[in-house]
Amino acid sequence: MPTRSHGKKRIDKPAAKQPRKKDATVKQDSAPKRKTSLPASRLQLAACAAATFGAAGAYWVWAALLPSKVDLRTKPTLVVPRDVGMQAAPSFTLASSVPGCTIERGYANRHIVGPERFGISSPKECMKFCRESSCNCWSWKDDGFCRTGTAQTCNYIASEDDDRWMYGSCTMDKSVPPPPARPTVLPLVPAQPAATASPELPFNPSLLRTFAPVALTTQGKGGNTEAVKGTSQVSTAEPVLAATQRVETSEKSQLQAAGTSREDALKAPKPNATVCPVLMITHQRAEYLKRALGSLFRHRIKSETYPIIASQDGEDAEVKAVLQKYEATGALKFLRFTPKTFLPTGYKRLSAHYGWALGQVFDVLGYQQVVILEEDLEIAVDFFSYFKATLPLLQSDSKLFCVSAWNDNGRSDLVQNATAIYRSDFFPGLGWMLLSSFWNEVRGKWPNEYWDDFLRRPEIRLERHCLRPEVSRTHTFGEKGVSHGQYYKQHLASNMLNDKVVDWVSMNLSHVATASAFDLFLSQQVKAAKLIRLEELKGNQVDSPIAVQYVDKDWKKVAQHFGLMEDQKAGVRRGSYRGVLPFAWNGQATYLVRDWPLN
Repeated sequence: MPTRSHGKKRIDKPAAKQPRKKDATVKQDSAPKRKTSLPASRLQLAACAAATFGAAGAYWVWAALLPSKVDLRTKPTLVVPRDVGMQAAPSFTLASSVPGCTIERGYANRHIVGPERFGISSPKECMKFCRESSCNCWSWKDDGFCRTGTAQTCNYIASEDDDRWMYGSCTMDKSVPPPPARPTVLPLVPAQPAATASPELPFNPSLLRTFAPVALTTQGKGGNTEAVKGTSQVSTAEPVLAATQRVETSEKSQLQAAGTSREDALKAPKPNATVCPVLMITHQRAEYLKRALGSLFRHRIKSETYPIIASQDGEDAEVKAVLQKYEATGALKFLRFTPKTFLPTGYKRLSAHYGWALGQVFDVLGYQQVVILEEDLEIAVDFFSYFKATLPLLQSDSKLFCVSAWNDNGRSDLVQNATAIYRSDFFPGLGWMLLSSFWNEVRGKWPNEYWDDFLRRPEIRLERHCLRPEVSRTHTFGEKGVSHGQYYKQHLASNMLNDKVVDWVSMNLSHVATASAFDLFLSQQVKAAKLIRLEELKGNQVDSPIAVQYVDKDWKKVAQHFGLMEDQKAGVRRGSYRGVLPFAWNGQATYLVRDWPLN
């Protein structure tokens, strides 16, 4: 039985009109087919025009479709995470915007100067942070990364993974209350060029001329800068612009994103050139954490110089209880890493946690340096003396990017001198110190996984070195962990922890203070040693320092002979410097030499 509407349609439309309707339908259906079959590229369009209109038509099409005039980038309407094992995130289209903001597909992050956030689940959330902080450009990636700030040109940059990025511009959120009026307004002075961008300025300093000045900082005692009341503190040796209306609203949103209140941030020790916090990275090994913290508190020399910050990934109840107990006594500051998007366990989650925690220490709390430990590390009796003595070297030498307490080849039969310290091309980790200036370099490139191998890449290391001791100042007892005990029984478990008190501050460290000084020192040591071939070694019969030359293809054979770690990362062998690996063998200084300084 037909419906009322169907019956009416059959009566009102004569049969004579039906063929014309069919023809019209055919024309309507065929038009889209011809449209979708058109060539997509500029060259194909020009060739089509040439076949239809001749050379003049081809030239007109070619000129009309210049890249500067037409954007031929494909713009898909769906963002899907590519990482294997990640849960599918919600679909975000180009219509997923908030009032006052634009949204485009593509990569624009390189243009933006401002704070970064992790665990941001949608571009809308990133846009809201942008509006709250009065930024003019935002950029979001489907792994939860978000950067908001200012850019002279908030536009597209070609990228290999454009489909994973979104960006746009925003106008100021009227609902954000303006900062309180200042009792004194000082005139704006031209900004002095600096070697590195200050993490406290989440915008481009060159754009300051477009905003009204608010206040200047004045240099206080001890090299610290004292901000005018109500502004954020900025750590630098020279007077700089400390606050504007844009800085205050940005600081507020940054603290909210980090889960930190302004009151908590102000309670933290004021950053200066001597305060060096110890950041403890922890997850779900409560017994390990108790042992690590016990060692840390037992050997710490000054709580005001070395405040302890513990960052927990996840909600493990036992770990949380341990940290809350210490926090209740004021012994440490407790941070919790809770990403808003799904992150698989293992190296990806660990890398995200490291990046977030470093952002808290440098970008939120404003420290200039930090020593990083993990929950499966205990420290030596002179751990803090070692880092106190090497911090000035790290601060003064641009050829250094870290100081490590670890020697990869630090087994008891491979070390002998508790006061020996070397430069190394290899990043050791396992208890290491870095500066905020280095964090500013790498935070925008922070990897999704394997953060330690990331720091060993040539384009990150840039031929810079790390300082490392001959006898390790940390010891790992973490057989159970994200690496599943790789190398643990063979190398790590037997790595020797120093038990001698060394006053590093009173030692002469000039031989490692610069690269040229260490080149001279190490070359003299190698040339003074007895040069011998591996085949000439009989058992362990050596009575003086020796140098053994090797070629790359024989490296594993040589390393196995002495019981050294055989692997290499980014072409660099563990603990080596310019191809030279110093260690001890049979109680004598031994040097494996590839070419320099002998050839």
